[in-house]
Amino acid sequence: MIIEIIRLPFTIFGGIQNAVSRIVSLAVIFSVIVWASVLLYGMFYSIYVPKSQHIYQVHFYIEPRTCHKGACYFPVSKVALARPGAGEHLMPGQKYKIFLELEMPESEANQRIGMFTVKLDMLSKEGNVVQSSLRSGSLRYKSFVVRLFYTLLYIPMFLFGSAEEKQVVLIGLFESYEEPYMQPSTHAEVELRNEFIEVYTATLKIYADFSGLRYILYYWPLLSALVGISTNVCFICMVSVLSWIRFAPIRERQPKPPTSEADDNEDKEQSSNTEETSAPDEGQSDVVQETASTSRTTVRRRRDLEQRDCAVLNQVLDEAEAATS
Repeated sequence: MIIEIIRLPFTIFGGIQNAVSRIVSLAVIFSVIVWASVLLYGMFYSIYVPKSQHIYQVHFYIEPRTCHKGACYFPVSKVALARPGAGEHLMPGQKYKIFLELEMPESEANQRIGMFTVKLDMLSKEGNVVQSSLRSGSLRYKSFVVRLFYTLLYIPMFLFGSAEEKQVVLIGLFESYEEPYMQPSTHAEVELRNEFIEVYTATLKIYADFSGLRYILYYWPLLSALVGISTNVCFICMVSVLSWIRFAPIRERQPKPPTSEADDNEDKEQSSNTEETSAPDEGQSDVVQETASTSRTTVRRRRDLEQRDCAVLNQVLDEAEAATS
């Protein structure tokens, strides 16, 4: 009894320690799996979903080009879409919408020009034209009365520089430009096909037109991340469990030590076996019968001795407990 009381705290502490160690190990394994799933999803997203928009400043210079006169001096600009060693900005196979934004003054020259033409050539690394586009644009018309009232209303802001007499013209050059795989574009050449056009600033804007899985990943990022990370966690857990089952060493089960009840059952089986074997052989000698009877008496004596030892041990423990109390 005293030994059991002494061992009780150690038994409880050992069980708690084992439980805590198992919980900590499971938490560490689960956190590693979750972070691995997040890393895999992030890598997939960065590779599969391209950048949604690209904005480039366009700086024009005058260059002679062929026209109906023979040679015309048009504003031309060459925009680099990819930096050296950084790879292509536009993803092959992805569709894009390309716009040219012009900030133009409401001058008499631009009013006289009316409609003008913009040409965009997508050039490869070798200088070949991948795709070309021609689009027209013009300033929005304002009558003399509208311009007069507008000028009178905004005279203070015009004087202090907080407003300008200008318009922003947005020209759509490509509605569905798809970057080719074999010959991706690295430069874009913008040409304004008019010698007398006046422009403050120009900006080339390229927007990705997502569809399918990319559309879902871009416009529903939280839901996509939750589904993707959960799928990765389930897949990694399944692979880990199958690998553990396949490659983990098999531990052989150790046989349990026989109990007193098992000894009694064995004694009974031995006695029944001896009785069964002795019953049909009535003609055996008396020596065999005496041997069987002596074995049974030996088993009974052993059992009596064990019971007596148990009784003495219990008595000693009771006396020790009484002495301590």
